[in-house]
Amino acid sequence: MTQSDANTLVHQPTQGFDRGTLFERYEAKAAGVSQTLLLLVLAAVFFMPIAGSLLTSIRTVEDITVNGAWALPSSYEWGNLGIAFTKMLPYLKASLIITLPSVFGTLLVATMSGYALSRMRFQGRIWMFLVIVSLSFVPVHTQLIPVFKLMSNLGLHDTFTAQIIVHIMRHIPFAVLIMTNFFNTVPGELREAARIDGANEWTIFRRIYVPVARPAISALIVLEFTWIWNDLLWGLVLTQGAGKKPVTVGILAFEGEYEIAYNMIASGAVIAALPTLAVFLIFQKQFIRGMTMGSVKG
Repeated sequence: MTQSDANTLVHQPTQGFDRGTLFERYEAKAAGVSQTLLLLVLAAVFFMPIAGSLLTSIRTVEDITVNGAWALPSSYEWGNLGIAFTKMLPYLKASLIITLPSVFGTLLVATMSGYALSRMRFQGRIWMFLVIVSLSFVPVHTQLIPVFKLMSNLGLHDTFTAQIIVHIMRHIPFAVLIMTNFFNTVPGELREAARIDGANEWTIFRRIYVPVARPAISALIVLEFTWIWNDLLWGLVLTQGAGKKPVTVGILAFEGEYEIAYNMIASGAVIAALPTLAVFLIFQKQFIRGMTMGSVKG
């Protein structure tokens, strides 16, 4: 055996054993297990308030007072949900009257504004976009007194119209930001091709850009519906009569002067959460697509 053959045998790697590949294999398994455990912990943390509300909603006040909030029910009072639904029905109707036009108005203005700011070229376009987006950073608490006085002077206090206007104005900046950024990702060749074919601006917007923007619109529907439906602050500021109060304010009606019906409050909270859950399930696929669009290239 020559010296070169001996060197070749010494430096030849052992067959069937690759330290790098073996390490990467175990590292991938460990990372997968860690991610699964982390997701389970986060899911448990987020599910705990829901589980507590469900347990509380089917118990009696005496059971909650004696055994604590997290004890298993001594008796299952399923009738609590029916009683709560009957009392919450006027507030549920009021919330629907407030939320649906608010979401529609926000999407209408934001979609048209986002298209104009993204595709039309006019003087001051960038500054207009910055001003609109900057309004979303104004603290809502600084607007309570001016908005209250404005609606009172206009004779709109304690009306559905006041709440709808305020919700639309509050949510337009965020929605415009989302729609403008989405339309920026749409190839401009679509608009140019449509203009060559003789389509006007309204036709291009309605027949090309709106259908393309369905994922972003669906994501905004879910987000805006959830935020407006769960709003409590403006419901307290802009309403006085029971017929105009949203469902979040209606839950407070279960608080008595000397005692609190915890089971009724929990039942009302469970019932109030069902519409937002239904909206998410309806737009689930489009919502996920809209939220993840642009995160993966290729």
